[in-house]
Amino acid sequence: MTSRVLASTLAQPSLRLVSPLRCSPPLPLAKSSLLSHARPSNLTRRHHSTSPFHSTSPPKVVAAAIPVPKTPLWQKVAIGGTIALATSATLLNQIVKSPQMEAAIRDAAAGTPPAGNNVVQDLKDEHNRIGVEKKSTSELMLSMLVYKLCTFSLLVDMAPRLISLAEMVHLTPPVYWFVRKTFFAQFCGGESAEDCIGTMNNLRSAGINSILDLSIEADLDGLDLENQSPQEIRSQFNKSADHIADQISTCIETASKMSKSFAAIKITAMGSPLLLQQVSSTLNALEDKFKHMDQDKDGKVTKEEFKQLVKMLPSPALNKDQSLDVVVDQLFKEADKDQDGQVDWVDFASTISLNRDDTRALFLGATEEGAQVPGLEKEDLDDYKRVLVRMEKLCDQAAKTQTRLMIDAEQSYFQPAIDSVALHLMENYNNKPHVEGPLIFNTYQMYLKDALGRLQQDYVHAQRNGYVLAAKLVRGAYMVSERKRAQELGLNDPICDGIEATHASYNAGVDFMLGAMTRQKQKLIENKTSQDGDISSLSLKNSPVVLFVASHNKDSVIRTCERMQELDLAPQDGLVMFGQLMGMCDQISYTLGQHGYGIFKYVPYGPIHHVIPYLIRRAQENASVLGGVTVERTLLWEELRSRFVAQKGRAQIQTVPSPIVPAGPATT
Repeated sequence: MTSRVLASTLAQPSLRLVSPLRCSPPLPLAKSSLLSHARPSNLTRRHHSTSPFHSTSPPKVVAAAIPVPKTPLWQKVAIGGTIALATSATLLNQIVKSPQMEAAIRDAAAGTPPAGNNVVQDLKDEHNRIGVEKKSTSELMLSMLVYKLCTFSLLVDMAPRLISLAEMVHLTPPVYWFVRKTFFAQFCGGESAEDCIGTMNNLRSAGINSILDLSIEADLDGLDLENQSPQEIRSQFNKSADHIADQISTCIETASKMSKSFAAIKITAMGSPLLLQQVSSTLNALEDKFKHMDQDKDGKVTKEEFKQLVKMLPSPALNKDQSLDVVVDQLFKEADKDQDGQVDWVDFASTISLNRDDTRALFLGATEEGAQVPGLEKEDLDDYKRVLVRMEKLCDQAAKTQTRLMIDAEQSYFQPAIDSVALHLMENYNNKPHVEGPLIFNTYQMYLKDALGRLQQDYVHAQRNGYVLAAKLVRGAYMVSERKRAQELGLNDPICDGIEATHASYNAGVDFMLGAMTRQKQKLIENKTSQDGDISSLSLKNSPVVLFVASHNKDSVIRTCERMQELDLAPQDGLVMFGQLMGMCDQISYTLGQHGYGIFKYVPYGPIHHVIPYLIRRAQENASVLGGVTVERTLLWEELRSRFVAQKGRAQIQTVPSPIVPAGPATT
């Protein structure tokens, strides 16, 4: 009778015994701002169950069963997918390593050089599986899945809306779970700097160095500025910037554990994006006035034209006791370094600069409608100084630990302010020869129409002020948002007209930097000797520039390698380096690493709610890479197939019985 009652009770569709874990209410998700202090997600917290189903003793009859809501569909799909993926990975990991991988390991142990000694030939080889043969089978399957998802343009375009919709209907747990298991695992190193150590070690074993990147930045979109006073907004941004500066300090410390590593920095995380936009507007307006004042278009202004430009500044006097003529005489004498009575934009911008304490006051003033050059309030100037102080503190730490810093490029409406900070830092930290090369690198987005001109202008600035120009060249990562903004505001499109124009701009930038190296090399050969003795060979100690080719375009990488061979620039010199994002174009990265080139992988990390914007932007702005992954998918499939074939052949050999040899008479 008792058994019947128990059976009847358990058969009730709405009543069943459950574990405490199943009865737990869902965890709330705290909404975070773009610049909020990064914190671990509540979703990763583990719960320990005391379910009666896990007990070794027989379950006791419960007087009143607990009603339980139905399991959400997403949870069922997630659990089923996890079981399927784990089962597949367990089975496939029984497959032996590929023959190419075994041969590579034997060659590395024996010190045997790679079979192909021509890097260009190996890069052009469409069947070169060096980027996939060292990965586990589960990693290959993950890459196949992610690359396949990236080919669905509708999914990529709808990703921001889908995530916003999930946040509105409180479905972020399944969305974040899916992103963490797929795109995050493919393109990110972890949620903290320490999480990336394993990834960095794996890359180092393949001859690839790392750029550790705390993926936290800010934009104007999504800023909640309503119902807040300017003082509250300023205090909020400064507090957040201090927190992020501490996190980047941890990033530098972690990167310093491996020699030759970089730490990446986004200037928008070091201050208010509103401030950077205002500073950029002021600098752009001043440069436009300089070009307008240059009547004969020779790139220079006379002393009288210089005076008119100073009068356009919000505060043309450095202090109340000085007249305008005294200020002009003082500044023009300093700017006219060659004493020819004329000043170009490079010397003008170096003299009248926000980075100088004695000329920053010239920009003080309220922005009025129709003003020649927009002014900045005292609080804005103080906040800009705080940005410089934060960056200088991080640079001091980087110099002490010998960790190089990579300043990332961002949106064009922030870039003039970012470049101003970057040039200030390079002038102060790249001015001493060092065996490891310059400390600070700035980034140039060559898809911008004015990128090549700014690169050439910054080279002139570096030559005149005695420091090394370290430039990372990228095509760009904000094309969609840049063009959308320009269209909405009625501005000129800042992006090059077409992909061919972008390719031409990128190649011209590479050629310019290589040309600067070539001229210096020829100069050293002609001079032969110096105070340090014979230094006829070009090196990191005497090169005026260092080039970082950050590109997923195989043609650009091959072209640069060919130019290096033509100019007799050795890969080991460190004058030309290459870089790609983690999880992308591994064939290029591993091939360059195999041949001894300076190759780096960007290893982004951060809490999932911070990294999702990074992943979306990569999917949108690099559709030509993520969507055109046919070669990568083919290599992944070939590698998986070769492992299946190798396993099948080995299984067949094991099933063949050994021949029985009759025992013969013993012989002496």
